[in-house]
Amino acid sequence: MKQICGILINNKLYKNYELYFYNNKGGKNNKMLFSNKKIANFVANILIISLGVLFVNCSETYATRELRETTLDTAKRSENIVLARCISSESKWNDEGSLIFTYVTFQIEDTIKGEDAEDEITLRLIGGQVGDQILSAPDIPNINEDEEVILFLGPKNKAGYPTLTNMKNGVLRIYTDDVTGQGNVITPTTGIPIYKENSSKAISGTQDSKILLEDFIYSLKEATNK
Repeated sequence: MKQICGILINNKLYKNYELYFYNNKGGKNNKMLFSNKKIANFVANILIISLGVLFVNCSETYATRELRETTLDTAKRSENIVLARCISSESKWNDEGSLIFTYVTFQIEDTIKGEDAEDEITLRLIGGQVGDQILSAPDIPNINEDEEVILFLGPKNKAGYPTLTNMKNGVLRIYTDDVTGQGNVITPTTGIPIYKENSSKAISGTQDSKILLEDFIYSLKEATNK
């Protein structure tokens, strides 16, 4: 499949949204203008589903063919899975001034799969805001400082940054209950039977909207080790 980049830029100066298409060599092919962000994102997602367009930047491949991949599929393809907390996030233009990247740094709290990771890792995600210029792309996650997440990681890209195995399933959100202090996985998951920690009896089906973090980590380790 020919790789095409789809980049959505919010141009506040002209009050429109610009959807750019690049070929796999980095050359710009076409531009579509929209006055409404929802319509622009709708068109972008239609192109992904119907035409198989890859919404990527020109140096990293974000494979949107895994849009229907289960959480378990993503976990099995991942080289590393870690529990991490975001400690900083910074957006800036690339050296050519053509793309905005957001550099998100995490403190690693636990390694769920793979070799023990470094104490800190930084992801380079396409998109972000610099001044009044906003660049966004479908399914690129937005992660806030101090947010705790589970990251599904693939190999490093050419620039040396770890990649997310799947843009849609590669980040699981965690909420800490103010009363109990317990962490809960609040991102719906698929394909993983959930067990009570250190128990052989499933306590839920393969999908739940709120799962205790310790139970999910135990269940994920069990599922990926089979």
